[in-house]
Amino acid sequence: MHRGNGIVTGPRGVGLVGLVCWVVAVACGRAGTGPMERALIPRPAHCVFHEGRHVLRRDTPVHGAGEARTEARQLIEALAPAMGFRLPLVGQEPAEGISLALDGGLAEELGGEGYRLRVDPRRIELRAARPAGLFHGIQTLRQLLPPEAFSRRPVAGVDWVLPCVEIIDRPRFAWRGLLVDPARHFIPVEDLKHFIDAMAVHKFNRLQLHLTDNEGWRLEIRRYPRLAELGSRNDWTHLWKGGGRTPCFGYYTREDIAGLVRYAAERHITLVPEIEMPYHAGAAIVAYPELGVNTAGLADLPPEKRWRRTHGLLAPRESTVRFMQEVLTEVIEMFPGPFIHIGGDEANLRVWARDAEMQALMKRLGLEGPHELHSWFIRQMDAFLAGRGRRLVGWDEILQGGLAPGATVMSWHGFAGGVTAARAGHDVVMAPTSHTYFDYYQGPRDKEPPAIGGFLRLERVYAFDPLPPELTGAEARHILGGQGQLWGEYIATRDHRDYMAWPRGCALSETLWSPRGRRDFTEFRRRLRSHLEGLRQAGVGFRPLD
Repeated sequence: MHRGNGIVTGPRGVGLVGLVCWVVAVACGRAGTGPMERALIPRPAHCVFHEGRHVLRRDTPVHGAGEARTEARQLIEALAPAMGFRLPLVGQEPAEGISLALDGGLAEELGGEGYRLRVDPRRIELRAARPAGLFHGIQTLRQLLPPEAFSRRPVAGVDWVLPCVEIIDRPRFAWRGLLVDPARHFIPVEDLKHFIDAMAVHKFNRLQLHLTDNEGWRLEIRRYPRLAELGSRNDWTHLWKGGGRTPCFGYYTREDIAGLVRYAAERHITLVPEIEMPYHAGAAIVAYPELGVNTAGLADLPPEKRWRRTHGLLAPRESTVRFMQEVLTEVIEMFPGPFIHIGGDEANLRVWARDAEMQALMKRLGLEGPHELHSWFIRQMDAFLAGRGRRLVGWDEILQGGLAPGATVMSWHGFAGGVTAARAGHDVVMAPTSHTYFDYYQGPRDKEPPAIGGFLRLERVYAFDPLPPELTGAEARHILGGQGQLWGEYIATRDHRDYMAWPRGCALSETLWSPRGRRDFTEFRRRLRSHLEGLRQAGVGFRPLD
């Protein structure tokens, strides 16, 4: 059991009430509980149900003072579509009704995202140290209601009833993320908001946007307008199963991003942009051929003829480094979160090794080979971002040739890269293909929609634990959490994305939020059956359980 960097792996720090709940409470989801209890996902750290119920009526008052008032409005707006009315927001705390409040004294017990929820027949009290905790408590409150509470249109004949309960809850990990991939198939803004809404219900707090790749550049950069104007116009993406082609036009304007950042922040989700470099840069090279390796003659071709004529690998000459740093300057302006992802993966370094200009560059920089050149390039970006108060994130290939001083590693080749990085004192997000690649198949290929390959069942996701047992307590503090990946080569629609994300995302949310000792797959599936009805009401096109 240890605690640090937002990580909590046991019941430590929950206070006297939490200790009592831990020892003697009837836990959420055990045999004999009702359907509303079974719908809670992720499972709260500690809870006890009591006799009785609380009924929400049209005149049930909602109160929140200061910053809590914003979250109180969130609760009212979340319930209004299904109820067909808005609960009244009142200025004075009522003796009966719903009360939301912030209490900084709870920070030691609950951290920035934890909450206390108490429901009795007369009153609902939600307390947290920070607004994010209130928001997460609201998601639990919504799940305690009948699943129709998630409907996007009024539902008649439903009693809006909650069981009486006491919950003390906080996340195990600070980074609870998902990745979507508009670089391969552009994702409309409204579809991203739909996805963010589903994430919020499950208490995720990071959404990584894979915005650039060989197949497309999806972000407006004013200094270099051709990145979006030409880089977003690749008119096909190979679908490896069946060999079909689908259009994938589109990019996000700065105004689009501002709206998405605001929408996500209201749900306490941070957007993490990924701008791929030095590889997966084909779309950028199509727009600006001078960025690439051995691209003589490419600029003479019309843009539509340039695709698939590049190596997709940047040439890390001085002008290219400056170009990409100027791109990152605008990315920083658009995305206020602390982390900027620069990819760093899968580079075919033999292209540099065979190129005379790159050989001369390595010699001039005193580098032994292309792996050191790769590390040198990543270090330029790390220093640039650090100098502007941001933190670089990269896939675990950034370990090759030596890790940049401030880099955070996203470990996808299993857990080994993350272990190496943590032992070297670097923060880590675990994202192994073995447990978190949601673009993999979920069942027999002839019965599933197209996927990139692989096989990842719900039970395997639920078995994921980002914290390798071989790490010491000090090393384990560098494990920020985990993330699920929905790479977009085959995922072209909202429905397909939902199908691949849920319910595997439900399982991942519990592995990242709930205490390790509180997890049981059989019991999880019991809760999941009721929980999925709420997602259906919300219009989420999940994969049905086997």
